[in-house]
Amino acid sequence: MDNKAQFSGKAQFYNSRPIYPQKCIDYLCDKLCLKINSVIADIGAGTGILTKPFLDLGCSVYAVEPNEDMFQALTQNLSHYQNAKLLNFSAEETNIPATSCDAVVVGTAFHWFDKDEFYKECRRILKNNKYVAILRISNNTQADKQIDKIKHYSDQDLNEAKEFFGDGFLEHISFEYFQSFNEERYINNLLSSATAPLPGDANYDECVNKYKSVFNKHFENGYAELPYIVNCYIGRLNT
Repeated sequence: MDNKAQFSGKAQFYNSRPIYPQKCIDYLCDKLCLKINSVIADIGAGTGILTKPFLDLGCSVYAVEPNEDMFQALTQNLSHYQNAKLLNFSAEETNIPATSCDAVVVGTAFHWFDKDEFYKECRRILKNNKYVAILRISNNTQADKQIDKIKHYSDQDLNEAKEFFGDGFLEHISFEYFQSFNEERYINNLLSSATAPLPGDANYDECVNKYKSVFNKHFENGYAELPYIVNCYIGRLNT
């Protein structure tokens, strides 16, 4: 299946996904030398979860999203920003002007890209010697830690980032934080996964009822504070 089709029908759930912590955004702004009017490309932007904080800081952001369903939600969420430029294109062919960007950021989407073609596109759109930051949010529960799930994904992502950047790899840093979920957000976050059923699928109602049961069993007072970790991989591309 075409990767961009994996998330058709998922946009309605995407706004329930965890956001990126402010301490992560602040760190990236410092590390990537970003300021008001800096030009950023957010590739695989989804519904704009990572795009929005950079827009709020006054950066000009090209938000690139190939999936039509996601792009419609992205447009609905961000079209009121004067400093947002929304593009319904792929990571490998963004339609962003050459040498126009001070940084490229990717939020939990890098694993879907053709790495070689994306590398070429980053080189095309970035100004000389500028940065790429690859981010990925993961659950950070004790259960995940006990089965080394976090370490597995972190190690795999780190290896892919080092392979992507080559000698240009600079840093891996992680940020731990909590997100609040009510029952609706908890369920919708799980349904946003590419592997979760869509409304109308044979097992959709069964899946939703299972998620409700888990939430009500483990969380009191209708709210859950769930731990997350965002891993950031930062580098420059060889010229």
